[in-house]
Amino acid sequence: MAQQTVLITGASSGIGKASAKLLAEKGYRVFGTARRPEVASDLVDEAKKKGLALTLLAMDVRDDASVKAGLDQIGEVDILVNNAGFEVWGPLEEMTVADLEDQFATNVSGPFRLMTAVLPGMRQRGSGVIVNLSSVAGVVAAPLNGLYASSKWALEALTECLHYEVGHFGIRTHLVEPGAVETPFGDNRRLVGAAAGNESPYSSLITEWEQAQEKLNPGGDVTQPEAVAAVILDAIEKGDKLRYPVGADANMVITVRKSMEFEAFEAAMRQQLGLTW
Repeated sequence: MAQQTVLITGASSGIGKASAKLLAEKGYRVFGTARRPEVASDLVDEAKKKGLALTLLAMDVRDDASVKAGLDQIGEVDILVNNAGFEVWGPLEEMTVADLEDQFATNVSGPFRLMTAVLPGMRQRGSGVIVNLSSVAGVVAAPLNGLYASSKWALEALTECLHYEVGHFGIRTHLVEPGAVETPFGDNRRLVGAAAGNESPYSSLITEWEQAQEKLNPGGDVTQPEAVAAVILDAIEKGDKLRYPVGADANMVITVRKSMEFEAFEAAMRQQLGLTW
């Protein structure tokens, strides 16, 4: 079998970086993308020493020309991993339409732009795999992450729709839904309103919710990016289901959410997390 080509967006750190390394080690021809690929020069150096087929390219998933230029360099893509994303965090009342558009530009329009670009080739070849990085927030919305959760719910819908539409052509689509992962993701949040420390009626909610997070991950244990990368590999090579939750917190929250009506779920989570807001 010819070496398969994988495109991974957001590969300069965290899950994307771990996935690029793992897939290259497994014998795939990997192209990782980032707006600033130079920040992951250590990954490229390690790949060269090991003789791995791993290349990092500059690409901004929000820009048509940037995506086209990157794809022109890569050629045919057998496997697409849409990983690039970030979070706008804060109370919805204090958000603007511009904040919403900013969130969706990366987390929804970006994956959509890549998927629609590679699908014609996959369809013509009669094979392909698309793995979209969602989140536990793509199943359960929480206080203060309304824009992020909305973007992931949208990505879930697009992926589920594609599952029906392109499976006929031999193309598989999968969703990976991590909970908390030890990556720089939280450091890259864009904070708005009360979340940015502004005086606000929601300031006490910020404090209460941050305290509640510790109860979801007692002892501070969070999933490592390598564990998520392993699940991405499993989805690529086995692909026996649409959705793949990752991490004890994601599995717990998603399992409980699916087992009961919303009102019962809300009551259970309020009790578990000590929420009074």
